[in-house]
Amino acid sequence: MPPTFKPTELFGGAITVNLPDGYADVSNIREVPDHQEIYLDASGFSSIVIEIAERVTEPAADEEALKFHFEDIVDEHDTGRIWHTDIARLPQLQAPSYSLLATTTPPPATNGNVNRPLTPTFTAIHLTLIRLSQQATDIVITINIPHIPGQQEPSDGAVNFEEGKFGSLVREGAVIRDEIWRTFVIKDWSLFGGGEAE
Repeated sequence: MPPTFKPTELFGGAITVNLPDGYADVSNIREVPDHQEIYLDASGFSSIVIEIAERVTEPAADEEALKFHFEDIVDEHDTGRIWHTDIARLPQLQAPSYSLLATTTPPPATNGNVNRPLTPTFTAIHLTLIRLSQQATDIVITINIPHIPGQQEPSDGAVNFEEGKFGSLVREGAVIRDEIWRTFVIKDWSLFGGGEAE
């Protein structure tokens, strides 16, 4: 069943976007840094993180900045791999935007953590980078989809990224990503400390 969405205000209403109905605002549970908004799937393990970051200038190329932001969120012990990059199309925002699909894989289980049942075999990531040059800002949106043993839909069969078999969770993540692109609006540009709209 495809997800349903609701209009959601971020950063005090400075940004509005449609997010899935079943995702809960983490700030109602614990403290979240001011530059982040985090939403968790109430019935699963996926999460959405919207982060306002300082614009990456080294490397200068947008495609390299996309990879930089991905590498920045990969745990130092995990192995990250980018499977696909593309242009992101946000119809209500005139700013260079890019996306990638990637995975992170934790190190092999050791005797100390071999019995942890909720440790993902890998996490799929839909990452979107919005580059606001006049505001010296990068907006990074990540949809994180941990793959926990036994949590996949039986109809998925074996998930194999090399063969293009992404599974239902990753496909649902793409639906969420596309809805975020379609509805992402910046209402108050003063959120970024000055600069006109892109």
